[in-house]
Amino acid sequence: MNGDETLGQRVRRLRKERGMTLAQVAGQDFSRAFLNQVEMGHSQPSTRVLRMIADRLGAPIDYLVDGSSRLLDQELAVERARLALLHGDPRRALALVQPALHERMALGSDARLCAAGALLALGRPAEAQQLLAAEEPILRDRGDRDRLRRVRDLRSGHDRPLDAPGHERLAERSLREGRRELALEHFRAARLLRETAASPAGRPSEPAPGDPA
Repeated sequence: MNGDETLGQRVRRLRKERGMTLAQVAGQDFSRAFLNQVEMGHSQPSTRVLRMIADRLGAPIDYLVDGSSRLLDQELAVERARLALLHGDPRRALALVQPALHERMALGSDARLCAAGALLALGRPAEAQQLLAAEEPILRDRGDRDRLRRVRDLRSGHDRPLDAPGHERLAERSLREGRRELALEHFRAARLLRETAASPAGRPSEPAPGDPA
């Protein structure tokens, strides 16, 4: 990976690596000629178009923009923090989410809600409530009912893990936002929860030989 690559060069290299044509990446949303101009460095895509390109190439937007994987690293850290909280390690959870606390959109909200849960578990309710009070209007403006429910649960001290439909809703939202890795995690969580519920012994059923895990 060449750190001196431009945005257009990264787009072109990833497209070639994935064996995709200009038409396959452009789809019906913009022209092949425009994408070619982007790759040559003669045109700059809007944020909306850049998100489409990133989604179709299966790459984080920040990687296309500056060659970094910062956003993906932060998404992974937030998911690890959630797991740490579920495993009863709030100190580790709080440390993991620190880099994402000031991010915008869904990633930042997830980090702040996880941090609030960790603070409550650590016996620091005032700090947790301060985070939640600041987050609630942001979520209301966004119409984010799932995360608003989590705010209410955290405030009441009855934070409940997401059920399968909740994970499915977040997976679909993550796809719309171009966050394919996070969508995959939510889809997997939903599948495991549904398999557990359907299993006679309350455990996920064993896959048949040759079936995908």
